[in-house]
Amino acid sequence: MSHALQLLGPFRLRVEGRTRPVAHSVARVLAALALEGAMSRTQIAALLWPDTDTNQGLSNLRTILSRLGRTVPGVVECEGSVVALAETVSVDVDAVMSWVTSTIYGGGGPPAELTGPPAELVRPLLAGWDDPWAAEHRDRLRLLTSQALECAASRLLVLGRPAEALPYGMAAVSVEPWSESANRVLIEIHARRGDPAGALRQYERFSRALERELGVQPAPDIVALIRQLFPFGTGRVSTASRSA
Repeated sequence: MSHALQLLGPFRLRVEGRTRPVAHSVARVLAALALEGAMSRTQIAALLWPDTDTNQGLSNLRTILSRLGRTVPGVVECEGSVVALAETVSVDVDAVMSWVTSTIYGGGGPPAELTGPPAELVRPLLAGWDDPWAAEHRDRLRLLTSQALECAASRLLVLGRPAEALPYGMAAVSVEPWSESANRVLIEIHARRGDPAGALRQYERFSRALERELGVQPAPDIVALIRQLFPFGTGRVSTASRSA
């Protein structure tokens, strides 16, 4: 029997391709095992119920594992005090991390897929969950994903393929909208595609967001890029100095 966990976007457990509803308490255990790997029962209890004494946390875990064994057998494996996801369970984050790793460290070639980045990349990990451990994994994955998308876009630009770089640049900004390097790459993509108006729109969108949320101006290199595109001025590029 095949099992699959979707952690990107809303949590889903699929059995033989069909969504199997589970309680949030069960989902937390499965997600923690998927992201943290095999753990002792004590480690799981401390991670998921940090404000509860150890005995109560272990009792909570026993109840959940018993429920899983009855309703979705074969998803977790218990050996002594160690609990892990079964090796046959597929996790969408694993495929995304494989793409991210190969893109960042894969030797500098163009992305294998030129139809655009995988759609899963822009979905937040465990959307809506406020557990500290989930937020930590979410932030780490977001930064790595943005870096990989930016790398893919930059490589395609170097190869003179700005049209193919565009979806990667747009996805990088979608994942990390405050990244100056990602916004700079996207502005350059528009410019290299022969779309200076698109470059200016992206600059203005980013500039307004920075001013509204952080009270700062874009970095000098981004302003310089716009000035290269519009040497006689646009009437809209701020000359204010960057401030904290």
